Amino acid sequence: MARLRIPTRDEIAAPFQSREAFIDFLKAPRDVEDHSRIRDSKWSNKDLEPTPPEHRTWTWYNLPLYWFSNQFSLTGWNTGSSLVAVGLTWQQSFISCVLGALLASIIVVCMARPGVKYHIGFPVLCRSSMGMYGSYFFIFIRAVVCIIWYGIQTFYGASILSVMFRCIFGLSWVNFENTLAESANVSSKLLLSFFIVWLLEFPFMWVHPRHIHYIFSVKGITMPIAAFAIFGWCMANGGGLDAMSIAHDAAATVGTPLGWSIMSGINVIMGSLSPMLVNQPDLARYCEKPRDAGPLQGVSVFVSSIIVFFLGLASTTSIQGVWGEAYWNIWDLLDSILDHYWNPGARAGVFFIALAFLLGVFATNFGANSIPFGADMTGLFPKWLTIKRGQVLCAILGVVVMPWKLIANASAFLSFLGSYNIFMAPLCAVILVDYAFVRRGNIHVPSCYDGSKQGLYHFWSGVNWVGAAAWLFGTTMGIPGLIGQYQPDIISDAAQHMYMMGWILTFVTAAVVYMVGVQFVKIKKIFPQGREDSPLTWEWLANEGREGFFEDEQEDTIYAPPTPPSMETEEVDMGEKGTVLSR
Repeated sequence: MARLRIPTRDEIAAPFQSREAFIDFLKAPRDVEDHSRIRDSKWSNKDLEPTPPEHRTWTWYNLPLYWFSNQFSLTGWNTGSSLVAVGLTWQQSFISCVLGALLASIIVVCMARPGVKYHIGFPVLCRSSMGMYGSYFFIFIRAVVCIIWYGIQTFYGASILSVMFRCIFGLSWVNFENTLAESANVSSKLLLSFFIVWLLEFPFMWVHPRHIHYIFSVKGITMPIAAFAIFGWCMANGGGLDAMSIAHDAAATVGTPLGWSIMSGINVIMGSLSPMLVNQPDLARYCEKPRDAGPLQGVSVFVSSIIVFFLGLASTTSIQGVWGEAYWNIWDLLDSILDHYWNPGARAGVFFIALAFLLGVFATNFGANSIPFGADMTGLFPKWLTIKRGQVLCAILGVVVMPWKLIANASAFLSFLGSYNIFMAPLCAVILVDYAFVRRGNIHVPSCYDGSKQGLYHFWSGVNWVGAAAWLFGTTMGIPGLIGQYQPDIISDAAQHMYMMGWILTFVTAAVVYMVGVQFVKIKKIFPQGREDSPLTWEWLANEGREGFFEDEQEDTIYAPPTPPSMETEEVDMGEKGTVLSR
């Protein structure tokens, strides 16, 4: 008869130890011994904490090159098509671009300021304005849009790659057999190009933002060369600048008054830039010095926006004067060039221009979509996700949304994406007013990781209801016009005009409501309890190396939220040979 073997204590504990080890492996890595001063894993991880000095690798030219390269992209080139749709002449469109770019350049510098001074990203900054729990809603909104636009930008890249394959394989690629049904809304060759682009992008998802700035520097050089090259070719082989006058002959018959048309053009410009405006803290936090996110990047936004808009509009209208059709998408223009000039020189030229634009798609997708989404995931799930893990998740979900179906069947949905500014402009307003006028530029960084009721940014039930109300009022001003994008017959001219003012109207409304609201409903103290006597001067907490910490919280001090009295440990001395127990 076999004996009954009793497992040892180590054998019984082994499965549980393996499970705990696996769970620890899944958790976001922490680096307390190195530079971390925040212990609460519910609100913090290595990527969510203030950027340490050794990771501040962006210098004075990186953000200006980021913006310069970002504007020299498909989105910047194709902005003219949106302005033409509202019935503007090219001169009126250019005025809209100048005014919109000027406004965007100011907002860019202002939104970057908290990030570069305190080295925190948008999710943490949003906590100081909207509350520890209230920030979740706004982080989630941005994350969803990032996923969708990641997929759509990748599909744009597939259209460019398809042109490159045509240059290489010629008729073999043009006649590539389509085995997909018409209901798929995508051809076999475009779907193949999509997954090739996706695979080329995927390795970059594993690169931390502090190292990704190199691609923006490269793009900032290659994209202008490509844009000016195609502009020069279109000028030489098209109708030239004289043809620009014929591009909008019907503009005079459009019933919209000139002022409202220009305002609509400004709204289009701001709508195309709105996601990047909100993303500014996520990039500026990696700058070495405050001046690295200063006026120079604002100048870059202004100059590059105007140049790219003019190049795209002039190139397209010049070709339209000869070929009779306006190719507002760059891949359609390149395809048309191949149709008219099928020779080795044209194929080589189009290939290298398309290659530069494909690199531009990559850089735009990283800076405007995957990195912000990764930052959002750290804000929503700091215990489990890091920026790199979030970027990988963004790439996967970018396929799941099947962007080719969104583009083919959801024009109303794309109108909603274009009106992203209605939801983000009021948020920008609340953040900027709260930072500049309410707190005078003072953010206590440790409190951004304190979710207790005594926390500085807990506000009321974890939400800054004054900020939430200001955002809601601002958003409401643009909602009627947004509905009109779906059902234009049911709204009045006034509502349509309100939508044309979308970004400016919603921004100003939210800013005014918040400034008035804080006069009647006092926001919690600017400084934490016990620090009320600190000087309320401009960015006092950011100056003299404080970076959001008081002197006794610097360097060697590790911050942890206060433990509630019921959870305090009580040590019991068991004697000289005993152990110390805690309960």
